[in-house]
Amino acid sequence: MTERTQAKADIIPFTMDYARTVRSWIDSEETYKSLCRGKDFPPPEDVIESWQRDSVASYILMWRRRPVAYGELFNRPLEMAVEITHLLVDPVHRSEGYGTKMLELLYNRAASRPNVAKVVLNLYGDDEATLGCYLKAGFVIEATSSYTVGFRMSRVVS
Repeated sequence: MTERTQAKADIIPFTMDYARTVRSWIDSEETYKSLCRGKDFPPPEDVIESWQRDSVASYILMWRRRPVAYGELFNRPLEMAVEITHLLVDPVHRSEGYGTKMLELLYNRAASRPNVAKVVLNLYGDDEATLGCYLKAGFVIEATSSYTVGFRMSRVVS
């Protein structure tokens, strides 16, 4: 991890005040596709708003009072799991460890919930940097998909 990500950084609950900023981080067709299998780039103005649901807890990673990453926790009670979805890092700060930091903080939040045996996430596409981030955060490949390029990954709650 870089010196920056070892500094005090924490997640706060997402509010709609950050929606425009988070949307601006979807900076390419590839990012949009790997983020949520989005097809029509650029994404609609309300894409971030469309992700907000009662069953989803959304968070912003703050560093030096600025948002640098976004992610969500989605309950999967039938699997005794929580899924991390829509993980996105500000393009200016990609490859600086913020994705890994965000994953660690989201994992800790998910793992502290009752009746959670594992935390899962999906990698859509074949981006080596994203895969490396997920592996560095302790996730392992659980399965591949027969309908899209990518992996289902998990980390057991200990």
